[in-house]
Amino acid sequence: MQKSVVFTPDHSLALNPHSLRRVYGVTIDFEKTGEPRQTLRFEIEVLAKKVKEKNSWMFQFDRRHLYINEENPDTISEKLAFECGQIIYPLQIQVSSNWATKVIKSRPLAIKQLNTLENETKLLYKSSMIDRYFSKAYDSVNHPEKYLRAVEQNLFLSFFFAPLYQQYNRLTNSATTIMNIPIVPFCSPIEYTLEQKVSPKYTRFNTITVTQQGKITDSRTQKDISHKLNEPVFTGKGQSKKLEGELIAKYELHKETNVLHSLTAEADINLEKDKKLAFQIQAYYLVNRDKIAAQSDFITIPKLKPSKNG
Repeated sequence: MQKSVVFTPDHSLALNPHSLRRVYGVTIDFEKTGEPRQTLRFEIEVLAKKVKEKNSWMFQFDRRHLYINEENPDTISEKLAFECGQIIYPLQIQVSSNWATKVIKSRPLAIKQLNTLENETKLLYKSSMIDRYFSKAYDSVNHPEKYLRAVEQNLFLSFFFAPLYQQYNRLTNSATTIMNIPIVPFCSPIEYTLEQKVSPKYTRFNTITVTQQGKITDSRTQKDISHKLNEPVFTGKGQSKKLEGELIAKYELHKETNVLHSLTAEADINLEKDKKLAFQIQAYYLVNRDKIAAQSDFITIPKLKPSKNG
């Protein structure tokens, strides 16, 4: 017989990622009406440690082995896009014990790595296209708000930091929660309101199962999203249709730490001209990478200096 899940006195799940070192294998499938499916595969290493501030943890994420549609980046533009996307890693985020607050600490490292990448790239290639690419990249990392928006486009992080550690109803083990999901590229995340439930018993694999199901409650409209607007504008009568879409997710949490063990989720959104965007994400703890993760450590973040591109 499986044992009952242990909750805190206020009937929430306690987070305790003490000395966490693990690697996840992640697959994300993106679909858009009338376009071929796009598949991303990568591994992401996650480290955690307690920091001096009370009830606070530091996480470090490092993405590796990225494949797009089962292929490595090939052309110069593809390689440059990959390398510029990679400069945010290792990504360090300090969080409170229940995920309530999150602060990115590693932006200075991203700036330093972008400088190095620019110097190395321009030793090999010289073109106006490359200059424009780096100009846009600097515009993102040199401005904290733009950098934050870039990090918010990370779908894996959206689910890793899902609000699972809140207070649940004592009778039903359920709660209503909100998640902001970056389902539309280059647009601020879309709000979904979800019914979240914890299974009362541990699984036979000694994990905790949490499920989510819900719909879009974002106040923006389809036209707002088409124009990449962060606030509702086209809300007048007849101006645009409201956003519609659904999300379902299933998490398995490690029994001792309550940290993510595995994840399966999918969501969609209806857009203008009868278009639909959808994704499916799977993430699994890779036990055979434990030896690799055990050798990793936190990167020292350099002090932020004024940039010539700032």
